[in-house]
Amino acid sequence: MSGGLRLSMGVSNVGPGTFFDDLIPGSTSFPTVITTAAAFNESLWKVIGQAVSTEARAMYNLGRAGLTYWSPNINVVRDPRWGRAIETPGEDPYVVGRYAVNYVRGLQDVEGSENYTDPNSRPLKVSSCCKHYAAYDVDNWKGVERYTFDARVSEQDMVETFLRPFEMCVKDGDVSSIMCSYNRVNGIPTCADPKLLNQTIRGDWDLHGYIVSDCDSLQVMVDDHKWLGDTKEDAVAQTLKAGLDLDCGDYYTDNVEVAVRQGKVREADIDKSLNFLYVVLMRLGFFDGIPQYNSFGKNHVCSKENIDIDKVKTLAVVGPHSNATSAMIGNYAGIPCQIITPIDGLSKFAKVDYQMGCSDVACKNESFIFPAMEAAKKADATIIFAGIDLSVEAESLDRDDLLLPGYQTQLINQVASVANGPVVLVLMSAGGVDISFAKRNENIKSILWVGIPWRRGRKCYCRSSDIPGRTYKFFNGSTVYPFGYGLSYTQFTYNLTSSTRSLDIKLEKYQYCHDLGYKSGSFKPSCPSIRVDNSEYNDRIEFEVEVQNVGTKDGSEVVIVYAKPPEGIDASYIKQVIGFQRVFVPAGGSEKVKV
Repeated sequence: MSGGLRLSMGVSNVGPGTFFDDLIPGSTSFPTVITTAAAFNESLWKVIGQAVSTEARAMYNLGRAGLTYWSPNINVVRDPRWGRAIETPGEDPYVVGRYAVNYVRGLQDVEGSENYTDPNSRPLKVSSCCKHYAAYDVDNWKGVERYTFDARVSEQDMVETFLRPFEMCVKDGDVSSIMCSYNRVNGIPTCADPKLLNQTIRGDWDLHGYIVSDCDSLQVMVDDHKWLGDTKEDAVAQTLKAGLDLDCGDYYTDNVEVAVRQGKVREADIDKSLNFLYVVLMRLGFFDGIPQYNSFGKNHVCSKENIDIDKVKTLAVVGPHSNATSAMIGNYAGIPCQIITPIDGLSKFAKVDYQMGCSDVACKNESFIFPAMEAAKKADATIIFAGIDLSVEAESLDRDDLLLPGYQTQLINQVASVANGPVVLVLMSAGGVDISFAKRNENIKSILWVGIPWRRGRKCYCRSSDIPGRTYKFFNGSTVYPFGYGLSYTQFTYNLTSSTRSLDIKLEKYQYCHDLGYKSGSFKPSCPSIRVDNSEYNDRIEFEVEVQNVGTKDGSEVVIVYAKPPEGIDASYIKQVIGFQRVFVPAGGSEKVKV
């Protein structure tokens, strides 16, 4: 199953399957996933997937890439200190799931064949893989490593948070691969758990494809988790029977034959997995090609059409990210067609006086602040580029807090205090950064977050009995900006024009009420809940919202719909996203959104 391992921001050179050279020196590089997800734009997510898969197909034809790609990363970010937040669509399970569905469809769908009668014969443009399954959101935090971490998760949280995006990826995105993660869940390594793999992915969700381990997960299971004291052959047997079809590592290659001879693995188990693998290769046209892609070549990589998908008197430009290059790309990125630094881009519109302010994001030397202040005194406007990069947040590198490193906060405040004109703060990061100080600073007229869709002004947070919960779903403290927050150059008002106020559900013959825990003193109804997945009742709540643009400029608005549980239910979320839609409304006009 050779192929480039990453496609999230463009064809990547991370992994053995892709490479760049004089013929193909680079590929179109799109914003990091967490930035793209901030658009709340499903059609954009799909278009990016289509562009990336076109370039991947062209590189495959030229012998520079494979056809199977282990992307996207759809782990829900439960803690903004996680180093891999940059790779993910964020903290909301529904938004993460919708990103997965659209991006996977963009990567995989061959035009005209989206609705095959037999999904196992549906052609694939490239093969996509939703990862890392599941409950994976820690890399290396204060000695706690993903290789030994055991995620203790309630059944409710597992279903509502950690499994939901993967279920959407399989059922609605029809992804052709799922990757299991390094960690254990409730004591069992994910790659050896038959409930998570065979029962859930294959049984309940009906995956049309293969299941693969994260690289060397089987070795991690034996050497780090020391799962059941297994030998290498035991690990191979455990995982094959659990439903793992492919090992990114050498355990299957080196130990399957011995495991068969020992009677721990049946040839039928191997044949079953091989069937899943070869069916995906056949759907990709690996053996006989797909005619409509045979002509793809060099002109399809870094094409103007793909690059344009991402377009959008004196300036003082200061801060550690003012001249950013690799920091704007993120990880698993490949080689971009071109990089335009902030000062290069702004120089096209004004005369730029660039001062570092900090030598790098660590910002340990405050001597660079004074020249930045002098530049701000003379300029008509000042733009400060601050934030963090892969030296602070990355795979295998989690953070201790949410503060800007070193003297960055001092730089921002001091430059803003002396600036001649308006000050705009531009922050680059993936995980959350505490910018409460900037919100309070009256000299900072605008804050642009160019690398993340949600901001929390908290130093750290965890879900436990004595400190607030993780993500907006459980966090009940004060925030600097709430989930989904964003300003526009115009103003919008909402008007609920029609809605179904309630639904009456009659219990069926063999259906009965289930108990729910309620907080002390709360009203508890006689029938707290029923299992809707066992019900034939399919009616849904529907309503329509009129969005009016009452400002003077055309603009787009994201309508986000939340659901919240009845008052008094114990151990439940505060609210959660159940739908969203981006709508463009001309100045003075209105649009109706049906949910």
